[in-house]
Amino acid sequence: MILRIGTGRLQVDLLAYGARLHQVWLDGAGLVAGLPTLAAYQRDTSYRGAVVGPVAGRISGAQAMIGDVLWRFEPNEGTQLLHGGAIGLHGRDWQVADHGPEHLTFALDLGHCEGGFPGRRRVEARYRVDGLALHLDLVAVTDRPTLMNLAPHVYWNLTGGADLSGHDLRVAADHVLPVDDRLCPVGPPVSVAGHLDLRAGRALHDGPGYDDCLCLAPARQALRPVAWLSAPGAPALEMATTEPGLQVFDAAPIRYGIALESQSWPDAPNQPGYPSILLTPEDGPRVQSTAWRFTPPEGA
Repeated sequence: MILRIGTGRLQVDLLAYGARLHQVWLDGAGLVAGLPTLAAYQRDTSYRGAVVGPVAGRISGAQAMIGDVLWRFEPNEGTQLLHGGAIGLHGRDWQVADHGPEHLTFALDLGHCEGGFPGRRRVEARYRVDGLALHLDLVAVTDRPTLMNLAPHVYWNLTGGADLSGHDLRVAADHVLPVDDRLCPVGPPVSVAGHLDLRAGRALHDGPGYDDCLCLAPARQALRPVAWLSAPGAPALEMATTEPGLQVFDAAPIRYGIALESQSWPDAPNQPGYPSILLTPEDGPRVQSTAWRFTPPEGA
């Protein structure tokens, strides 16, 4: 069942399956490359619109140290763990914990070792519309040390077209994580160069594809704008986040949408110097915030 929140010009459709952002409507124009039915989402393997986790991105070798214990997970991408595994948060039916005209909170309780990670955990996805902005707070608590790095996996397409023709993306990132042939990080950040340098904006419809973590900061910060997406005659999107990384994925070669996954850096437990994704009971609720602000096209 589609659940809607909104404030007049901006309407947002959500699904409990995967706490998904199904569609964003600005003055009746859809801005998300969603799927037509729940069954289509259940068959999909591209994580469209879902909240992914408990650990977004890749964990090399499907294993990580948590405290002084080596935890081994069931790999779902070769020898790696991707987006929390085959039965990650994206494939679960979340509960509706709170719902009003302009807000909706999904919640999911995870048992100790459920999904392969330690701790009894509660995660919430709190969506809220404010004017022409959509806010998402991803909140997590645990009763024992665990790993937690949630991310929205929405594919944006501002024109409603079949691909990203005309789309331009700008990201405020000077560095990117180097990766191996499995797309897993292999060391400290390096300077952006070539098509990975998005600081001045770059067209998305051709050239090499993207599946890269751009480094926004060395640690979580206050909510601030980090990315801008535009297309002629379409609404413009400004994205803000508290997170230190932005995974940019364009689903090449089809390029039906651009996923801008605000998160901490992938494979953090296995890479010295990466921002920690350890969550302990003493930390209390961890809140990962993202906001998308929309500007109607000129004259609209």
